[in-house]
Amino acid sequence: MIKLKNTDKAIKRLILALKKGEKIGIWSDYDPDGVFALVLAFEALINAGFKKEDLELILPNQYKYDRSFNKFHLSILKKMGIKLIIGIDFGTTDFKQMDMANEMGFEVILLDHHRQRPGKLHALLINPWQKGDRSKYKNWSGTGVAYLFFENLYKTLKIDIKKLKQSEDLILIPAITDYIKLDKGNLPYLKNSLADIKKNLRPGIRDSLKELKLGKAITITKMIEDRSNIADFYGILKNNGKKNNIFDLLTSKTDKEAVKISKKISKQKRNFEDFVEKIVKVGIKKFKNTKNKFILWGLDKDIKLVGAESKIADSLNEYFKIPVYFYKKEKNHLKGSARANYSNKNVLDSLKNCGNIFINFGGHPKAAGFHIKKHNLKQMEERLKKFYAQAK
Repeated sequence: MIKLKNTDKAIKRLILALKKGEKIGIWSDYDPDGVFALVLAFEALINAGFKKEDLELILPNQYKYDRSFNKFHLSILKKMGIKLIIGIDFGTTDFKQMDMANEMGFEVILLDHHRQRPGKLHALLINPWQKGDRSKYKNWSGTGVAYLFFENLYKTLKIDIKKLKQSEDLILIPAITDYIKLDKGNLPYLKNSLADIKKNLRPGIRDSLKELKLGKAITITKMIEDRSNIADFYGILKNNGKKNNIFDLLTSKTDKEAVKISKKISKQKRNFEDFVEKIVKVGIKKFKNTKNKFILWGLDKDIKLVGAESKIADSLNEYFKIPVYFYKKEKNHLKGSARANYSNKNVLDSLKNCGNIFINFGGHPKAAGFHIKKHNLKQMEERLKKFYAQAK
């Protein structure tokens, strides 16, 4: 069993909440990894003895609220008398947001896997990449980190681990969609997750994989090959918390219910992909003869499709095989995604090299995100040029 730094402290706080019958907020990122992690945490806590009615789920639409803590949803939790929030798949670099939660009287446990950077974080962080964590294997999705944490919780509470394993089928798909590197640490878990998926115990996964034409002889290799298609499907997210369509799909009890949701998501997925394809074609034409070492490009308008910038960056990166930074307008700033899947360059380091010009940024070596004010875009381009000129 793998134990990450701060696990014991977080478990102690959760056990106190369980004994006192506290209400708990579970807040997750608004992407495939985040929503799978939300389902896993919800099921794991219920099977550990927490009451369903004491768990309030927050999955804020990034188009409206961004993925991290916001005053609107925090105020709702405060009115409900909630003092403890479990945040999953975000938060490691959200210093201001954690400060806000702390000032509003919340205690926060973060289960995350994004890279750390200097700064004081008002939260109890459980992250294999954080300074001082001694775990040998670091490559986990947010859902994977959550599963490791709940393994330790179940052991401490002496709960039959079979109850947690009911949610083990949720681990594999987020690892695929989040480009998690396979290693000796995570592979046994991912193989177990695949075995559980093949048992067809969860209608939502069974019927959605059929919809994706992945129902027969499915393997981890085949899923990696079809990663983009899988990510697009589970990335079509609508509504908040338990009303979210993917959450609803994963927790559906019957095939009839699951098939209905899968068909609806497939239709939304086609509309999403048609739009992305249109923008990608413009980008390919624009940068057809580029000799640059990277592409920084975007739209000075609001796309109004959550995740579109990530998909566009990913598609252009796949076509040109150089790092791509694609942005769109969002409210009074620009929101962007960086991808470098076909390069040895670390896009997170490239964003760090841009210094303090961002509103916020974070992510992984191959995939990262950034928020920036429009007037700083030229400065970002110049610093990226310097970074890639110096990079070996």
